[in-house]
Amino acid sequence: MLAFFFATIALAAAQFDQNYQFGNLNTPINQALIFDCGSNPDRALRNPKFVFSRDDLELPGSFTIIDAEIEVAKPINRPLYGKIDAWRTIYLFGGAASTIQLGCFYLSGKDYGVGSCDYGELCGLLDLNTPVNNITGELTCYEEAMNLGIPEDQCTCEGIAPKVYSLSNWYKEVDLTDLESGVLTFLAQGDYEIKMTATDASGAEQACIGIRVPVKEYEDPNATDSGWFFGKRKRSAKLL
Repeated sequence: MLAFFFATIALAAAQFDQNYQFGNLNTPINQALIFDCGSNPDRALRNPKFVFSRDDLELPGSFTIIDAEIEVAKPINRPLYGKIDAWRTIYLFGGAASTIQLGCFYLSGKDYGVGSCDYGELCGLLDLNTPVNNITGELTCYEEAMNLGIPEDQCTCEGIAPKVYSLSNWYKEVDLTDLESGVLTFLAQGDYEIKMTATDASGAEQACIGIRVPVKEYEDPNATDSGWFFGKRKRSAKLL
């Protein structure tokens, strides 16, 4: 059964590649999927593979990344500029699809946002957010990165050596239960397509990762409000 599951994931990913047309959905998405949309044969990042605990994303809610893998095909050189484009599709009466490209919604107190946003130079962002060892006060690296073999003192783009990085049986929970109400309204229920790209100084593509995911509103049976438009609902215990 497990072998069939992984074979199904691999088959689904194979159906989407650099020819995928973002923002042109005409049928509902029934399974969360991450795929390689890159067209540059010399790109640095390729072949992302993820296995999730569920087929959709419920907000507010959480999900678990069971397995993760990505190939770094060559050294990652600075500068590396990141950008995300996002689209949401809803289906009208009669099944007609209506798609919009999202703008960039900046989070309160943050210098970044969600939606279609430019993230600037990614290696510099990594440098600025390098964690600090609570005991020694020295710069360290993320636990997951060190588990992948990245040296503790090289938590930079230059420290990411070319190879296939994978985390099997990772079971990493991503908690989205405490999103601010504005984000919940912005990320309304619908089918989402996300295109994450990274380019070098010359504009050459170094990564293109596509995401397709159906987003659903968590329905609290004890709630008395009318949904996301009026803010976040109180979340009761729910087994995912």
